[in-house]
Amino acid sequence: MLVLRLFSFLAFILSLALLGMGALCLLDPHGARGYLIDIFTAPLLSVALAAAFVLIQLRQRASALISLLAAGLLGVGFWPQINPPQPPTDTKATPVRLIFANLYAKNETPQRLLDWVRTENPDVVAIVEAGPLAEATLAAKLRQTYPHMARRYDTFVFSRYPLTRPRARPIGYSLLTVEVAAPAGAFHLAVAHLTRPWPFSAPGDQPRQLERLGADLRDEQPERTVLVGDFNTTPSASGLKDFSRDLGVFAAPAAVGTWPAVLPAPLRIGIDNAFAGQALSLRNRKAGPYYGSDHRPIRVDIYPAG
Repeated sequence: MLVLRLFSFLAFILSLALLGMGALCLLDPHGARGYLIDIFTAPLLSVALAAAFVLIQLRQRASALISLLAAGLLGVGFWPQINPPQPPTDTKATPVRLIFANLYAKNETPQRLLDWVRTENPDVVAIVEAGPLAEATLAAKLRQTYPHMARRYDTFVFSRYPLTRPRARPIGYSLLTVEVAAPAGAFHLAVAHLTRPWPFSAPGDQPRQLERLGADLRDEQPERTVLVGDFNTTPSASGLKDFSRDLGVFAAPAAVGTWPAVLPAPLRIGIDNAFAGQALSLRNRKAGPYYGSDHRPIRVDIYPAG
């Protein structure tokens, strides 16, 4: 009897904790120290649903009801990441397929990404954290297929279409921008890699980088810009929500996360993302397979807006 009461008490505490985290995610804290919890909305939603299912089976009705309520709050908080607003799509136009990947500098098998590149057959491949091994294996192979390349330190862009106006901004954060001469109309491609949020870096570091990124892209026709990268935060968290609203760009739907790569999809966090301005539309975002990095790659199709 004592064990049963202890279990019921712990289940009740767990469900209350999930409810509190769901409320925090829904409130969407805007402080540099506040929005960290909102980054974990997707795995928390999975945990809340699993807890509710188990508690229902064990007839812990009150705790199960609280867990279901927590799942509802987390689902509402996660919905803008699953179904963000998008401009209408000109589906008659030829899309540009793009793959983005954070290779992870210590990845010992970066060339394994080539299998997915061949399967998806993208027009543009953008990579960050390309260490010496990735440069000697993966990058060398991509150069054989993609005749146009732009580079900034460990950031590369490979393209079937001509690349012009490459610009690197080496101070403050990682950003490479380039113009892609796509058949349906040229667009501006920006590849970014931001620092981790507090407490993994100083509280103001990531917000300052987002502010700097927005200022840099405002000078680059943001309505015709595609921004991809490892943002170390999610579209449902206030940092990227404020950034995309202020710049006037839209996130690609990110129901499936990319980090940590070894975890199953419901527990991964969507920190690798794609955004586009109002003259463009993003469709068919997909998270790729595990290939040795701590991030899964993403694929997205870029259309003109209808």
